[in-house]
Amino acid sequence: MPSKIVRVLMGQNGRAEKIFRDKSWLDSPVERVYQTTKKEAVADIREQVYERCGGDSPAGGEIHECEECGRRITWDTMEMHEKIPKGKHGEVSLENCVALCHLCHTGSADSAHGNRRWQTAKLSPEGSND
Repeated sequence: MPSKIVRVLMGQNGRAEKIFRDKSWLDSPVERVYQTTKKEAVADIREQVYERCGGDSPAGGEIHECEECGRRITWDTMEMHEKIPKGKHGEVSLENCVALCHLCHTGSADSAHGNRRWQTAKLSPEGSND
């Protein structure tokens, strides 16, 4: 299935800064609004959020840290969190998104979403009368 086409606000760096949820793009300068797939826009914003949490390591090279606790994260372990969820009229944007480690995002009771670890149902074997 093809990705949905969305309108995006282009930042000063020429990259996606915000995905519009509604027609508020009409209030933005026309030269800064463009259309692309939602998949490409989210990927661009995710990449910039990851770049923002990076810095130079004392040993050389780059390290990236959780924006909440400072734990080291990688591209694969970073979890992008919306400070204001889309369900509460938040948006996917550089301003609203932060790079978090798993523990700060969903892995503990005091994380951004509370502990969301899957609870497995205790199923009794077929045919038993528990």
